[in-house]
Amino acid sequence: MLLRIDNLIFIDLIESGIKNLDKYRNIVNDLNVFPVPDGDTGTNMVMTLKYGYEAIKNKNASLVEIVNSFATGTVFGARGNSGVIVSQFFKGISEGLKDKEEVNCKAFALALGNGVNFAYQSVAKPVEGTILTVLKDATKAVLDKLPIDNFDDLFKIFLTEAKLSLERTPDFLAILKKAGVVDSGGAGMVYFFEGIVKYLNGEEIEGSFEEAKEEYIDLSLFNKDTNFEYGYCIEGVLQLTIDLSDFDLKDFNKKLSKIGKSIVTTLELDKVKLHVHVHQIGEITDLCQDYGEFLKIKIENMTVQNIQNNNSQIEDQKLLINEEQYDAEFGIVCVANNSLMQQKLFEIGADVVIKCDIAPSAQDFIDSFSHIKAKKILVFPNSSNSILTSMKAGSMYKKAKVTVLNCRSIVECYASLLMIDFNESIDNAVAAVNDTISRIYQLSIYQANKDFKFGRKNVKEHEFFALSNQKILNIAASLDNITVDTVKDILVNNNYNVITLYYGINISEEYIEYIIDLILKLDLDVEVASVETKESVYCLTITFE
Repeated sequence: MLLRIDNLIFIDLIESGIKNLDKYRNIVNDLNVFPVPDGDTGTNMVMTLKYGYEAIKNKNASLVEIVNSFATGTVFGARGNSGVIVSQFFKGISEGLKDKEEVNCKAFALALGNGVNFAYQSVAKPVEGTILTVLKDATKAVLDKLPIDNFDDLFKIFLTEAKLSLERTPDFLAILKKAGVVDSGGAGMVYFFEGIVKYLNGEEIEGSFEEAKEEYIDLSLFNKDTNFEYGYCIEGVLQLTIDLSDFDLKDFNKKLSKIGKSIVTTLELDKVKLHVHVHQIGEITDLCQDYGEFLKIKIENMTVQNIQNNNSQIEDQKLLINEEQYDAEFGIVCVANNSLMQQKLFEIGADVVIKCDIAPSAQDFIDSFSHIKAKKILVFPNSSNSILTSMKAGSMYKKAKVTVLNCRSIVECYASLLMIDFNESIDNAVAAVNDTISRIYQLSIYQANKDFKFGRKNVKEHEFFALSNQKILNIAASLDNITVDTVKDILVNNNYNVITLYYGINISEEYIEYIIDLILKLDLDVEVASVETKESVYCLTITFE
């Protein structure tokens, strides 16, 4: 139980916090939609805090000096709006502790309050539902619980309320609610303080935090017709060359607000740390050079960040949505468990495809329904675990009539979508789907990861077995042998015309082509097709129609 924080413990706390934040950096980046969707909040926060850490990691000084050095480092290393706010939070903490001989829980709690005040003052127009709110709510929870005997409890109280506050951020900002995310900066702070709590619990965080590499710009994404709607993010350190008595930060911010947005400035001695979003770079540089000269300046095109981020995430989004739905009688919602099948179902007719590696929630289905423009919706749950959930969501959704199909696998969905005539009525579509599913016979081939007994069948580790309707049909040492033998057994006794091999992540296209060739050599008058699924559970699912 930690009763006092000294200089060495403070350094360890900071290091653990940064490591944990860096571990989840990409998650924080993906949450970034406010104030613009540039996808770099996590990186900015890590780099800001790391800059401060570099100033103290080998420093031998008192706790107060260490805290001040860390805060000053973050101020000058701050990147992005979130980075500046974080730096001012720690600057406020350092100011609150500067006259303290020792730091107990009460002194640190009061310093947290000072940090929140500094964070709010650093933003020209503070917005609730952001990192500011998360820091404010978490700090208030700590102050309300005083007296607190130890830092273990203090940081746990802070983290618990920070998480609750983070979950509330979409209630403040419609853009967060629309995107289905929480505030990215607030999430970054939660991960940082989670790292501190892990340290206090004796949990070591693996890895190290390294400098972010310069991002590659895909020039093919841009041309003269690109809509550069977001403008520029300008950050820098301005060395004032005028007399300090003639400089008023509030007046400076007022002038900035006439030509820019998302303004965050801090005055440190005779230097101004600046962050601003503008459309005309020259207006900002001209204004700043009336006061001094830039020691450092970074200019980023936020449209470039946004387009590149969207392009890189196109295959990894929860909802893939047809934004160009025509005036149809019905729309279609499907579920896929990976990005590849999400894209495939989308390409053959689905209007919204939910990507979820576990069963989607009712809210996931409702969110997908809201993107359908038609007044009738067909749902392919694609798992027995999702049928009841999708039906519940359908009963809750009032803006359209929802029909949930008895589709229990993605292969049934894939085959059914190919048979739907989207120009006909929804009743005809349902009939086509039900008819397709009723005619499909399917089986899956797995590889055993251990010896086991299934009924009267004994399967050894690494052997392949074909399973259909909870019955093992065949067992073999190789995938090609079991596939060919099983297909032959079924075709000899049944009249099927088409076979489709849905192959998983560990099967190559070349191997599938080899298996198809073996099946065709059986000369059983059948067409054979293949579909890659990247499924990790089975090797093959085979459908017969």
